[in-house]
Amino acid sequence: MQDETTQANILDEIGATPVRKNGHISGDSERIILNVGGVRHETHVSTLRTIANTRLARLAERHLLQRHRREEYFFDRHPSVFNSVIDYYRTGELHVPLEVCGAVVMRELDFWQVDQHVIKACCWRHYRSYIENKRILDSFQRSLKKETFSVDVSKFEGWKKFQMQMWLILEHPRTSKIAMGYGVISLLFVVVSILGFCLETLPGLRPSQISDNSSNENCPGNKTKVLKLRENEGLYILDIICTVYFTIELVVRFVFAPQKLKFIRSAMNIIDLLALVPLYMQLILNSDKNRACYMNEQLIIEIMFVLRIVRMFRIFHLVKHYQALKILVYALKASLQELLMLAIFLIIGMLIFSSLIYYAERHKINSGDPETISTIPLGFWWALITMTTVGYGDKHPTTTFGYIVGTACAVAGVLMIALTIPVISNNFTLFYTHVRSKGVTGPPKSDSSESLTMDSNDDRDREAEFDEKRKLSSGSLVVEAYMNGTHAIRKLTSKSGSPQYSPILRRIPESNSLVDICDRRKCNGEFDLVRNNSNKAKSDDGVTYAGETTL
Repeated sequence: MQDETTQANILDEIGATPVRKNGHISGDSERIILNVGGVRHETHVSTLRTIANTRLARLAERHLLQRHRREEYFFDRHPSVFNSVIDYYRTGELHVPLEVCGAVVMRELDFWQVDQHVIKACCWRHYRSYIENKRILDSFQRSLKKETFSVDVSKFEGWKKFQMQMWLILEHPRTSKIAMGYGVISLLFVVVSILGFCLETLPGLRPSQISDNSSNENCPGNKTKVLKLRENEGLYILDIICTVYFTIELVVRFVFAPQKLKFIRSAMNIIDLLALVPLYMQLILNSDKNRACYMNEQLIIEIMFVLRIVRMFRIFHLVKHYQALKILVYALKASLQELLMLAIFLIIGMLIFSSLIYYAERHKINSGDPETISTIPLGFWWALITMTTVGYGDKHPTTTFGYIVGTACAVAGVLMIALTIPVISNNFTLFYTHVRSKGVTGPPKSDSSESLTMDSNDDRDREAEFDEKRKLSSGSLVVEAYMNGTHAIRKLTSKSGSPQYSPILRRIPESNSLVDICDRRKCNGEFDLVRNNSNKAKSDDGVTYAGETTL
C-alpha cells in the first residue's frame, strides 16, 4: 500500500497518470482518445473541460454520463490545426500553425467553437493577414464586377444585335480579331496625337502669335487688332487628321453605347471631348472676321493652349489594352487610406519644418540672396522637396541651425515614405499575383458575349458543392454540419452488414453549427442531435443544422 502511494506521488510530480489494464479511472482523471483526421490524441477528460462552452467540453461531459463509454471518438477534421486546439486546452495558450492557410484555421476554430481572439500575439499577425488579404481581394473583385458588362448577343435581333456587336468591337479589344485591329489603330492615333503635341513645343515647330492691325467698319473705332495663331503646317495637318478621327470615333461610340447616360458620365469620354475643343476653337476664330469686336482673343488663345494639355490624358486608353495598368489603378484605390495617411504626414512635416527653417534663416532674409528661404510659404516648397528626397537646390539653408533642420527634414521624409509606399507596393503585388494565378482576363475572345471573367476564390462556392459529408468508422456515424437544404433519411450498410441510417438535416436559422456522434452499438431508440448553446460556433455557410433519426 505504501509502495502504491509512493508511486502515485512520483507520477503526480512528473505529471503522468497510471494506466490500468483492467477497468478505467473514473472522473476527470479518466483518459479519452480523440481520432482527428487519422491522428490519435489521448488526453484527460479534465483537460477537455477546462474551456467551457466548447465542442470538446460538451463531449467530455457526455462521455462521463455514458454507462458504456466508448474508447475512441473520431472527427474527420484538419489534424494540424487540432494539434494547436488541444494544446490550447492543455496550456491555455492558442498558437496556430503558420504553414496552414488562415481560412482553414478560421474554419477549424469555428468548428471546435474556440474564439479566434484568444490567439496569441505572436501568431495573430499571420492569422490576421489572411483576413486582410481576403478583404482587399474582395474589394478587387467588386471593382471588377462593377466594370463587367455581360450580354448574350444571340438573344438580340436587328438593330439591338448590331449595336451590341459594334459596342464589343469599339470598347473591348479582346473580344475578336476585328476588335483587336480597331484597338491597335485607335492606340496608334492616340500615340501620334501625343507625339504631335510634344513636337510642337520644339523651338522650330512652336506655334506663334502674329498681329494683324486692320480696319473694320463693323467695329467701333473702325480699327481692330487681330491675333492669329501660326502653326507648323505639317503638325497642323496631322492635328486635323487626328481630330477628325477622334471626333468620328466619339460620335460612333456614343451611337452604339448601350447605356448613354453612363457613357456621358465616363471620365475618359469627357477627356476625349475636351481634347477636341482647341482645334475647333481655332477654326472658328480663323473663320470669323468680326471676332475681335466681341472676344478677348488673347484669353481664347490661352484657353486653347491649356486645353491642348488634355491630349496627354488620352494615354489612359492604354488601360484597356494593358492589364498591369488596370491593376495599378485598383492598387491605388485599395491604398487610399495609406495615401491619405502619407498626405497627412507630409502636411504635418511641411508645417513644422517650414516654420523651423524660416526662423533658422531669419537673419539672412535681408541679405538679398535669392536662395534664402525668406517666407514660410517658400518654406513649404523647400520642406516638401526635401522630405520627398528631390532637393532641387533652388532654396537651401545657409546657417548651422538651418543645416540641422534640413537634415532632420530629410530623415523624416525618408521614414514617412518608407512606412507607407511598401503598402501600395504590396497591394499591387497581391493583385498582380492574384490575376496571374486565378486567371483574371479581359472579355473573352468571342462575339457572343462580353464579360470580365475571374475564377472564384470564395470558399462559399466550394462549400455549395458538398451536400452531405458522412463517415462510417468503427461502427460510429459521424455527421458534420456542412449541408445545405433538407435531406431524406438514407439507409446505409456497414461492413458488418448491419443497417446504418443517415439523419435528416434541416436548417435552424440563427443557431449554431452542430456535430454529434452516435455509436450504433450503444444507442437505443430515438435520439436527437441537439444544437449547441454556445454563440461561438457557426457553420461555414452561416447556417446551423440539426439532425434527427430513428432506429
